Amino acid sequence: MSVIDLRNKKPIRIEKERASHLKEKSGEISWQIPEYEYRPKDVSWFWVSLIVAIILFAFSIWQENFLFAVFVVIAFFIINHLSNRFPPIWEIKINEKGIFIGLPNSEKRKFYPMENLESFDIHSEIYENGEEAEYKKLVLKLKAKISPFLKINIYPKDEPAIKGFIAEFAPQEELPKSLTDSLSELIRF
Repeated sequence: MSVIDLRNKKPIRIEKERASHLKEKSGEISWQIPEYEYRPKDVSWFWVSLIVAIILFAFSIWQENFLFAVFVVIAFFIINHLSNRFPPIWEIKINEKGIFIGLPNSEKRKFYPMENLESFDIHSEIYENGEEAEYKKLVLKLKAKISPFLKINIYPKDEPAIKGFIAEFAPQEELPKSLTDSLSELIRF
């Protein structure tokens, strides 16, 4: 069995040549998309994460907070492990009943009824170099107290079709970006 090291390789991006990724049936649209945009990390990213972890570890020892020190070490290894992982591909299906999200060929699917949908918005991300992100985010505001926002990646070419379909069930309104979204953009995670 051979092992291929993909840490310094970029994934093949054939999606840009395709016209549309949607499968449209009567009253239903579906598509498959990665959970997040894969961004390869360079060596400097790992050095910065190591320096931050060392500073936090030293601070926790100085404060005699050993539980936080253990947390910093565990968090450092988990973040560095997850930083080079390719994202799972999700299958999204939207119809008049609701939104179904799950892994392809899996029986486990999360269901969000359309009655719980208050509004929606589509966010696009622009990097520091002026380049637009490969995916846009469909942000759905749900009638839920604990987790009111559902964010789904969409391909930019499919935006008009998705926007038109969801507009039949909920109004489009400007929804603010969350602090975690802004933070993940900042640290390129």
